[in-house]
Amino acid sequence: MPAFPSDVRSILNRVMDSAPSDLRLVAQRLHDHAIEERMPASEVRECLSELGYRNIAEFCSDLELPPHVAERWERFGVSSEMKQVFRMLINQRKRFAEAAAEFEKHTHVGLLDFLRSRGVL
Repeated sequence: MPAFPSDVRSILNRVMDSAPSDLRLVAQRLHDHAIEERMPASEVRECLSELGYRNIAEFCSDLELPPHVAERWERFGVSSEMKQVFRMLINQRKRFAEAAAEFEKHTHVGLLDFLRSRGVL
């Protein structure tokens, strides 16, 4: 993504420092989505693959997000906040898989096979 001119950064910084709270929040949102580095679509697809999705559209559909969100993510990637959400989901999934494997090691009930058959792991 091309760098924004320094005067845009300066304007946003001044607005965030001196504006009423709603305007400051709008400026922060603009900063987060337009200036901060975004997670590229290729990385989004990798993360979603780790979560068991074939593509961005499938993930967005599963969450009942409108189709234009998937199109936007395919084109522009996602914000740094969404990147953190994906990382948290992946870490949770890994911890769950580790806990299920440990449970199965002690009980031998086939929990991992069951969860895989249901698309949970």
